[in-house]
Amino acid sequence: MRVIPLKLRQGLVSAVLLVLLLPSSFLAIEQAFHTQLLTNAEQKMEVHMYAILSELNLVNNKIELTNNSLAPDFYRPDSGLSAYVTDGKQLLWQSDSSLNQSFRVPDITLVPGQHIFYAEQQQDSQFQILSIAFLFDSGESARPLAIHVVQTAELLLAPHKSFRSTLLRWFIGIALGLLLLSILAYYWTTKPLTRLDHEIRQLERGKQDHLMGNYPSELNVIKEDLNLLLASQNRQKLRYRNHLSDLAHALKTPVAVLRTSPLAQQPELKEQIDRITAMIEHQLKKASSSGQDIWKKETLILPLLEKLINALQKIYRDKDCEIELVCSEEAFFRGDETDLMEVLGNLLDNACKASRHQVRVTIGQHPFSIIVEDDGPGIAKKNRQELFQRGTRLDTYVEGHGVGLSIVSELVNSYSGNITISDSELGGACFTLVFNDDA
Repeated sequence: MRVIPLKLRQGLVSAVLLVLLLPSSFLAIEQAFHTQLLTNAEQKMEVHMYAILSELNLVNNKIELTNNSLAPDFYRPDSGLSAYVTDGKQLLWQSDSSLNQSFRVPDITLVPGQHIFYAEQQQDSQFQILSIAFLFDSGESARPLAIHVVQTAELLLAPHKSFRSTLLRWFIGIALGLLLLSILAYYWTTKPLTRLDHEIRQLERGKQDHLMGNYPSELNVIKEDLNLLLASQNRQKLRYRNHLSDLAHALKTPVAVLRTSPLAQQPELKEQIDRITAMIEHQLKKASSSGQDIWKKETLILPLLEKLINALQKIYRDKDCEIELVCSEEAFFRGDETDLMEVLGNLLDNACKASRHQVRVTIGQHPFSIIVEDDGPGIAKKNRQELFQRGTRLDTYVEGHGVGLSIVSELVNSYSGNITISDSELGGACFTLVFNDDA
């Protein structure tokens, strides 16, 4: 059980909101400002156009301005603002500011009274143009003319750059502020989840048997439910084991009486009594297995293996059996320690019995696996599945009643794992146990 994915989802949602919302808002505001700049430019150019139109006069078939009261930018070279008057065919007048400007009056046809605002690219330069067509009354006749007010794009680019720079600084500050607030909010809201996750890990490692922290009301309900579930499981397990212990003591006395009987010395009866004893032990171990526990603690494997190997090397010292161990210090089994000892004990004991001089045990993680190999005679393929049946034993074993591997198989199955037998690189048999991700 983990709460980390939930916290990651919360962090991802906040990050996505920052990544999508702020840039889109920045682009929207920048585009709105650029549109407003164009609107303002058109309005100003329209004012200049009407000023030119009001002062326009035709003298000796030449265009003249009566007052010369236009905006100073029309008289200053390279100001970026200029004006032109045409009759549709030729240029009749242009402002002083246009003399150094590489602009060609567009050849467009307008209906008198019509005016348009548009952009045009000429010689790598961008221009905004406002054009209007009208009929100029010279007294004798009406002459069609057109006024073109031209502005370079640089006049819009400077305020646009300034605004964008200011806006960018503000948005960076807002983003940093929101990021800081999100981190603080994330830390504050997920702190109870972190504490709960830590306590759950402590439960799995067996360092505590119930949840003890103070949590918000939403998590407190989960805490109480988990504690009730853990308490109920522990009570049931304790009651179950007590009943099994009582059963074991109740059966020991009749079996012991049978063993003292002279009839029990007969080979046939002795073998049957031994089988009854082995079966009782098998069923007690099977019933006390924790494989079906809903809560599994993490059991470190290396210390258990080292104790078990030391004991086996003493038992088989006459055989001079070398047991090679391949296991990391961090390797753990998510389940009951007694079940793990039962599995490892049976497999290693069988391997030591069958081996000549060498046994190797390898522990893997993700998924959890146990591999036990020996350099003995091996196991024929046709006999491998029979070994897991109750009462079946290797022909090379003198001792035992064939329940060890049956216990191992049932314990592995209770943890949703599987066990296979193959040929070992050492020359003998190789037992491979693979558990699911929960183990």
